[in-house]
Formats: sequence, C-alpha cells, structure tokens
Amino acid sequence: MIGIAAMATAQKQMDKPWCGYTGKSPWFSWYQQNRDQIALDRGIDTAWLYVPVTLHLVGDNAGNGYFPLEQSTRALCEMNEQFSDAHIRFYLKPGDPIRYLNNSGWYQHDYTAGGQMIDQNWLPGRLNIFVVDDPAGNCGYSWKDAIVMGKGCSPSGNTTWAHETGHHLSLPHPFVGWEGFEWDYSEPAPEDINGYPVEKTDGSNCGFAGDGFCDTEPDYLQDRWTCNTDKRSNDVQIDPNGVAFRSDATLYMGYSLDECQARFTAEQIEAMRSNLHDEHVDYLQITQPLADIDDNASVQLLSPIDSQTVHYNNITLNWQAVPGANFYIVEVGLAPGLSPRFFTQIVYNSTSVNITGGIPNNRVLKWRVRAFGEWDVCHVNTNVQIGIFKTKNLTSTNDLESAILTELSPNPVAGGVPALLTVTSAESMDVKMTITDASGRVFENRNIRLGNGENRIELPTGNLEAGFYVINLHNEKGNFMKRLVVTN
Repeated sequence: MIGIAAMATAQKQMDKPWCGYTGKSPWFSWYQQNRDQIALDRGIDTAWLYVPVTLHLVGDNAGNGYFPLEQSTRALCEMNEQFSDAHIRFYLKPGDPIRYLNNSGWYQHDYTAGGQMIDQNWLPGRLNIFVVDDPAGNCGYSWKDAIVMGKGCSPSGNTTWAHETGHHLSLPHPFVGWEGFEWDYSEPAPEDINGYPVEKTDGSNCGFAGDGFCDTEPDYLQDRWTCNTDKRSNDVQIDPNGVAFRSDATLYMGYSLDECQARFTAEQIEAMRSNLHDEHVDYLQITQPLADIDDNASVQLLSPIDSQTVHYNNITLNWQAVPGANFYIVEVGLAPGLSPRFFTQIVYNSTSVNITGGIPNNRVLKWRVRAFGEWDVCHVNTNVQIGIFKTKNLTSTNDLESAILTELSPNPVAGGVPALLTVTSAESMDVKMTITDASGRVFENRNIRLGNGENRIELPTGNLEAGFYVINLHNEKGNFMKRLVVTN
C-alpha cells in the first residue's frame, strides 16, 4: 500500500515536467564516435573521482524562500550514494561551498532569466548547482554547464539531482527524440523520431539509436510514469518491428518515478567518467579522499550547560570543534525533541553563535549541535549531546553584583603565572565561573562554592595565549564579569 505522503509526492512528480533537457550534447556525440579508442587509451579505470560543488541557494528579493542548507547537503549526501557504483563522489568546494542569491526573477524564472542567472554567477572548477523555487516550469534542468534544481522536487529520496547531474556529465535520456512528442503507444513506433533513430528491442541498432547505449533498453515514454512490482512500465510500447515491451524503470536517466529508480548502467558510468577526464577535467583537483567525520562523533557542548542561567536575549552558545567538520547545525528548543524550535542556524568555520532574539524568557530550554563538513556532507550524528540552560532577564535586576566584591591580581598577568581572583561574598552561595576569550571560545568552566566572607580562587594561565579574557561569575542571582589581560 502506498502511504499518503508517498502518494502526494508521486502526484507532484506526475504533475510537474521533470526535466528541461533534450537531445544529445556535442561532447556526447563526439564520445559516441570515439568511445572505443577512448576506452583503449584509458584502459581499466576504477579510481574514485572527486567533484567539487558550489551550491547557489536562490531566494526572492527580500531573501526569503531559500532551500534549507541542511536539505541541500542531504540531497548531496544521497547523490553520493546514487553515484557510488560509478566511483564518483561530490563534496563542497573548500572555502566557497555556499552562495546565497536574492533575486525574485531567478527564484521563479523562465529560460531567459535562468540563463542570465547562470551566466552571472557561474564559477569555474566546480559543479554549479542552483536551487530555486521554479526552474522554468520543470523539476530541474541541465544547461550552460550548470544544473538548476527545483526545491519542491528535492525531498529526501529524490532522484532528480542524480538525473540532472547525469545530464551535466553528458548522459541523454534513454528516450532521446521522444521529448515532448505525443504518441499512441498502441501503434508501432516509427523508424525515426524528431531526427533520431528509434531503438529496437532486438538490439540491432542500440549503438546509435535512442541514447546509444546497448545496456539500456528501448524506452519511448517522455512523461513521468509509474512502475509495476517488476520495475517495468505499466504502459506497453511497440517497437518499429512490431515487438511489444515495457520500459525499464530502474534507470536514473529515465522518467519513471523516484521510487522506481536505482541505477546507472555500466556504459552510462563509463561515459560520465570519460566526461570527467575530458570536458570537466578541471573538476579533478584531488586524487585522494579526505577524512570523513566519525559517524559516532559527538559535538561536545561547552556553555551554557548544566542548567546555567543566561540572559534571554543575549545568549552565546559555545562548543568544541569536531575533526573534519566546518559546518555546525545549532538548534534551541523545548523538550522533547527540541519542539517547538526557537532557533536554528548553520554556522560555518566557527564554534560559537550569539542569539539576540526569538528566545522566550523564564524558560528551561535545551540545545544541540550537529556537525558536517565540506568533504563529508552526510550529517549522521547518531550521538548528540543535549545542553540545558535557563533564561532570565538579567539586565532588569542583577543581585549578584550587590552581593559580592572582587579583586583580580596581577592584571595584566604574564602567561604561565597564575592570577588570583579574590571574591568577598555577603552570603554563602554556588556560582559557575566561565573564562572565555574575545571571540567567545571557552577555556574554563568551573563550579565554585563561595563562603560568607573572603574567597581566594587561583586562575592558571598556562593554556592562555596573550590577549583579553572575560571571567564570568553567574548564578540565579545574575552575572558578574571581570576582564583579564594575559601578556607574553
């Protein structure tokens, strides 16, 4: 039985033209004429090929409507699985992984505006993927050495990204010539369609008819179509010799629905790899894989944790870097499951974020951080740490300031020499002490019990580089901060 969500997705696929690509590229026509010599020259080639990607996430003029970065990288992760048999892996271009474009005329565009979008933003040495709301009425298209994806056709499990990337790497549809052509499938197909030979079931013309691959079967279906339990088309077609057949639904380059598709053929894979070695050789910038992020790696949260009280509209979240990661998905919400979610942001090349709005006051909240990287875009994160903090308006009253007196000496202090924080308290109380640098990185978290009277707290500086540091004492009464200068 097909579930309601699956039925809705299938209906969307059926209603929307899937792909704006037609015919064969000049490079592919050249490849077909020379593939035997190309195969002889290259020999056996099974090495992994690594393709850099820049994602261009397009919104309207006001910056609304971007396809979420987390969903974009999920689509790349799934595409890596779909291309695994081809030994092709996609990764985000280091230093230039994501670009955001605010242009309503590109967000929902026709081909004229789409061409302008690509021409003005195309970047060399990587696969440029534009994600928009409406790509000229299609789910996606490959054109001008880029691919353009519709966000509505990019859910989890989609094959549209793989399909358009296949076009980018030279592959035509298996039904070449039938694009946009209406036909009564109860009639035998003609010998030629729109100037292309029609492929026959006996394989007699498979090397030049249809897509020119002999390991893809004839297919004349140019609209989205459902498959049966045998992964064949429900529609029966008749070839020019009068032989009836059903199309193979498993091919990524066909028009069967996403759930039917599962593979590129060996000849398709060889063509894509040849294209990377020739037309797109500038993509092949690395020959060895980089380090993946450990699926069991956990982002260690530094502050605030353990129910620390923070000011509700000025919260700095700090965590420890994960090897191989440079993107962090930061989320704040209520339990269970951090729902409702009050804050979500993806942070690039940083291990802290400051939140100045959208967080409710006088609540106990939870937060988490999940990591992924330019190389390893699959943010599995099975082991996620949860931090807890309490929010309060600490600017309205700060009873801690009136309850303690502090003295810090020496200040400045030479690195390696301990400083001494003397705290005179009017009562016994528990406080948490946090030491951070100017960028918000946490160097120490310590729970301290203050007694009534003078308390002497030694602050080692051996692990502190020269610079400015903030010593923050805080509890339910409020906040108290001192500035420490460490010299060489």
